[in-house]
Amino acid sequence: MWHNQPSFCNAICHEPMDYYVDGYYGEGDAAHAQLAVAHQQEGVTCLQCHEATLEAQVNEGTAWVSGAFETNADGSLAPQLITADKQQCAIAGCHDWNDVVAVTLLVDDNRITCLETAQDGETQSVGGFEAVRDGTFAKMIEAAQGSDIDTVSGSDGTYREHNAAAFPANDATPIAPRAVPETWDYECDVCVVGAGGGGLNAAARAAELGADVICVEALGLHGGNAQSAGMCGILGGYSGQNKKHFAFPGYPFDAQALTDWAMDEYHYAADPKLIYKIASEGGKSLDWMADCGVRWRLGEVPVYVAPKNATLDHHMLKMKDATDAMFAFGQRNGVRYKFQCPATALVRDDSGRIVGLVAREDFGREVYIHAKGAVILTAGGFCNNKALLEKYIPTAAMGCASSYLVGGETGECFRMGLGAGADVSGFNSSVSFDGGVDWQAEGGQWARFLYDGMTQLSRQPWLTIDRCGNRLRYMDSRVAEDGANAIYALGDLATIQMTPPGHRSYIIFDADYEDHLAGFAQEHCRKLITPDLEQIDKVPEHYRDWHHGVQDAIDADVLKRRDTLEELEADLGFAPGVLTEAVAKWNECCERGEDDFMYPMPPEWLHTIVKPPFYGCRIGGNLYGTKAGLLINDQMQVVGTNGLVIPGLYAGWHTAGGACGENSYIGDPILGSLMGDVGLAFCGGYLCGTSAVEHELQGAK
Repeated sequence: MWHNQPSFCNAICHEPMDYYVDGYYGEGDAAHAQLAVAHQQEGVTCLQCHEATLEAQVNEGTAWVSGAFETNADGSLAPQLITADKQQCAIAGCHDWNDVVAVTLLVDDNRITCLETAQDGETQSVGGFEAVRDGTFAKMIEAAQGSDIDTVSGSDGTYREHNAAAFPANDATPIAPRAVPETWDYECDVCVVGAGGGGLNAAARAAELGADVICVEALGLHGGNAQSAGMCGILGGYSGQNKKHFAFPGYPFDAQALTDWAMDEYHYAADPKLIYKIASEGGKSLDWMADCGVRWRLGEVPVYVAPKNATLDHHMLKMKDATDAMFAFGQRNGVRYKFQCPATALVRDDSGRIVGLVAREDFGREVYIHAKGAVILTAGGFCNNKALLEKYIPTAAMGCASSYLVGGETGECFRMGLGAGADVSGFNSSVSFDGGVDWQAEGGQWARFLYDGMTQLSRQPWLTIDRCGNRLRYMDSRVAEDGANAIYALGDLATIQMTPPGHRSYIIFDADYEDHLAGFAQEHCRKLITPDLEQIDKVPEHYRDWHHGVQDAIDADVLKRRDTLEELEADLGFAPGVLTEAVAKWNECCERGEDDFMYPMPPEWLHTIVKPPFYGCRIGGNLYGTKAGLLINDQMQVVGTNGLVIPGLYAGWHTAGGACGENSYIGDPILGSLMGDVGLAFCGGYLCGTSAVEHELQGAK
């Protein structure tokens, strides 16, 4: 029957069946298709094995009609797992468990080899015992491995294969627009997708200019990932800098001069009109936010600002004060916020204009929102979408070990833009901090809270080497030592750690590591969290003492603790002698009190590695911004692959791209753009709100 088929079950309710369904119909990767192929050849359909009781069918039908499915904390459907045990697989009478194949496998040098079988058994879909005896089964195992079997790097030594299960999303498919419905559920002038830093500003600005605004947000509260940011980079044009007579490349501020310098830094791979827009409007956007209620203060190094009530010696969730103020301003100006309401598709009319949005209200029923003027996509990028990273930012897919953006960043807005025909800008550009810890390689999650303790520990000036044993340079973040370069160090060290052979670096230290931390004195988001810090209540309780997160890493064997250096060397995947020789050379420098490396450590950082237990950790970049995104012009209008503006569609950063050109590891000039990362989102939202009203509402009148 048609309703028993995998395609029907997958299309209607059971969405995580893609691999199985592709294999069943002969379209899948052989690595994932064997069970499905066997079922298809035997004519086995879903309900022959997965028997649903009448009660279960009634409950599922009720949930389908009402939308009251069991969900996870993030609103996604909770998986209903079925264990493939003997009882389950014997339901349809296909398998004879009295005659099971027992296969002995050898794992050596990251390869799997079939050695022997204990008895004939079945496995009829691949030829039974004969398949083992003649090598067919062994060849299938070899073919299925690909590069996935190597947890360090691909067979050519250049590509890092991540564990897909560690990512919140793994889908690069464009999301096609919907047709105009017969009736709309909500009406507005401007619909903003996302209530993070960019979305709050876009909604507030459009409302201030007279638009009726609806802002949808998948999370349950405002602020998004912007709250975890530490500063807004700004190289000139902000009133606080003018009071200090500061601007780059010289005072008084000149937007054209800044643009010329930036374009040279970007190797002319960016749109100069868009870079000029950021340069000329960046300071104005921060001053506008001050008018809305954000209280800024200039940093000790006058290239960044932060909220006035936040401590400047630490970057711990500083921007929450700013996002709170912008949310309050939006409320006062009539913005209708809809939380726990993820966007699912754009709506396009017959003329090709974007006229609305489809969203899931309270993660349940779909609602159609009519945006008479514009839809603004500004819900972040795709730091947490494996497939999109691999396709559009391969350097981040290779070199980053983690992301510290734990909310969203799964790329739906970007995919909706692609579905509407948008072009892409900023290919292969991203921005990362140093010290991304490789949790996912040990079965952990890709996205981690920035201040989890282990991240801060990984960012200290330990002995750091590549897999060949070569020393890697450290970049100091102490402002008093190196001024503005201490800010750039956070990104420059990321590039150093992302680009060695195998795209991983390794930190090594011994049992006395805690005694050295005070002397390192690293600042900003490298500073270790302790319970006495100002505004510690902003941090989840578990992480208010950095020791907790480090113990988590030890328990997960992410931070490897071993009794001997030889054991640590082997378990980190080094060839024999590589790690032990590197440590011996390091210890010689420490004993002399002088580092002979071409980028020497100061004498006070030279500590021998001699006391067990010994610690080691694999690290890379810690991704916090995708700079590839939808192509926009300097009016923030999304541009299609035909070179024309897509009517009614706008995008801000980081759904948009192009803010730093192409092929950038860390999005310089200053940690992501001319305005850093969160500053760019703030500015982009302000520009989107302004342009959408001017072009679509005031222009129409």
